[in-house]
Amino acid sequence: MNRSGIRRSRFRTGALAASALVSVVVLTGCGGSGGSDSATGESASPSASPSAGQASTAASPVKPLTAAELEKASLAKADLSGYQVATASKAETTAAKAVKVSGEECVPLGRAVAGTAVGEPAETTHRRVTGNSGTGGASSSESAALDINTGMVTLASYASADEAAAALKSVGDAVTACAGGFEWTAGGEKLEAGKVTKGTAPEAGEEAVAFTAVTPIDGVDAPWKVVVFRDGATLAHFTVANAGSMISGEDFTFPADLVTAQADKLA
Repeated sequence: MNRSGIRRSRFRTGALAASALVSVVVLTGCGGSGGSDSATGESASPSASPSAGQASTAASPVKPLTAAELEKASLAKADLSGYQVATASKAETTAAKAVKVSGEECVPLGRAVAGTAVGEPAETTHRRVTGNSGTGGASSSESAALDINTGMVTLASYASADEAAAALKSVGDAVTACAGGFEWTAGGEKLEAGKVTKGTAPEAGEEAVAFTAVTPIDGVDAPWKVVVFRDGATLAHFTVANAGSMISGEDFTFPADLVTAQADKLA
């Protein structure tokens, strides 16, 4: 097998080991996926304006979104120019309780990286999004051809704004507590995040958290970008990987337009 074949093989096998979401990256890297109806470029971090978990939720009761309302508020192809958007299949999603994490304090991170909701939401929806990056993660012609961002956008409706805020705060707390890394099991595979770093979340909702988790895959430190923001009693989770970064290990810029589009639809 030539060098290109080896690197592509490494990408495919390594990605398959990184939970159901990485399977989406593999499919995308091998030619894209269709269908219709989840931190900015720096190292991502718990960041919010106001600080995550500290925004006031007592001004007035917030009515949680019903299953139908959550579905209507979820991203669709028409909401994002240059992206493919599809309802995630059962095979592409991982049940929150199926994600096993080393250390109770790191559970929110394991769930977020796996593309599932944190806390105990009443309703959830999952969208698979794919779009060309053009912003990094590829230093060679081989990986440049795979400079594609792929991710999961999960909307979760909670019983109250306070419950949603507490779930978001648990993510921010976990970024600090688990900065040295953690292990988790998803899709039958045991995985490791060797490092978790804080980042700056795009402005969205009432508060937000962002971080990057680096996962060793066949000798490459592959970065995963996660952003979670709160709008009332709803959390929007974004988990994004870059196919080129899976090969090169280089950083990439989180696609902030995903967050903007989802925030606009929830507003």
